Amino acid sequence: MRKLVRAIIVICSISFGFLNAQITITSSSMPSSGDTLRYSSASPLTIGTTWMTPGGSQSWDFSSLTSIGQGLYEYKSANKTPYAFYFIGQIGQKTADSLGGGPFVFKNIYSFYTKSSSVFKTEGLGYSYSGIPLASKYTDDDEIYQFPLEYNDSDVSTFRFVFSIPGQTLFSFVQAGKRTNVVDAWGSIKTPYKTYSDVIRVMTFVDEVDTLVSQFTKFPIARKQVSYKFLATSEKIPVLEVVGILSAKGVFTPTVINYRDKYLATPNAGNNDIQKQCKVYPNPTKSKVFFEGHSNVENIQIVDVLGKVVSKEQFSYVVNNNVLQIDIASLTDGVYFVDVNNSVYRIVKQQ
Repeated sequence: MRKLVRAIIVICSISFGFLNAQITITSSSMPSSGDTLRYSSASPLTIGTTWMTPGGSQSWDFSSLTSIGQGLYEYKSANKTPYAFYFIGQIGQKTADSLGGGPFVFKNIYSFYTKSSSVFKTEGLGYSYSGIPLASKYTDDDEIYQFPLEYNDSDVSTFRFVFSIPGQTLFSFVQAGKRTNVVDAWGSIKTPYKTYSDVIRVMTFVDEVDTLVSQFTKFPIARKQVSYKFLATSEKIPVLEVVGILSAKGVFTPTVINYRDKYLATPNAGNNDIQKQCKVYPNPTKSKVFFEGHSNVENIQIVDVLGKVVSKEQFSYVVNNNVLQIDIASLTDGVYFVDVNNSVYRIVKQQ
């Protein structure tokens, strides 16, 4: 009799755990036109690695993160953007004020999405060139999520995008690759914003090649990016997302952390206002990087992705006409975080 009771308890426990694991993300948990969603960014240097363990019934605690800046994800109906003619009925999000350089500067950049019961995907890009609204569409849509999403689900999809200016043949930009999603964990999570009792974690690996094509040559750049997104049914964006790079030996190094948040009037003692005003260029850079909007520099610190502080002998800086110039030519290629008066900026050094 005792064995029978014990067996029943075990079966009930397994069943209860299984039911708890069935956190299901559908298209209703994706952004819609009219959504305005605030997020905070935090330093990726303090989170360690213990949170990366896969499996069920996890308990993640990111409540000690500190905001170093805030932003908004604003989603609009396509007919409320300059590109309504190209993207009828789709969801638009402004992703950049400008791109490019020299004679090819593109402004007012929007990404456009479609969601259905089976997928949330990117279909194209709207941009303005010489004041004319233009668009480029994916020839193979980028399927960001496939629904329903539950623990142990996985999917693989491809994407291809060609960016060009109608009427010219000088250059085009081709982005193509593969997206792999794996729902590798579920549990509860604490962030500075709130505690969520039921979330799933989606690990995404994007393996892509960006190719600049001219009349004379092709210049391909391989990009491999990994992100961990914690999704809850009650939010339209990840409650927390960790983005990073994967080394050839499979070591993950976080470079960006964003989490859902409320409005903070003075995140990081007001330095968010400085970050909004400060333009950082060029980024990536071979040697010198410029920070507009810094006339008074009290402290500068550069940290690599492993948390090691770069010796001050390895870089130099000057301030001229409200522009801070830092020379990092002597640093090895990679991602760095520059702390200027307690405002943190991510830069990339490459040849």
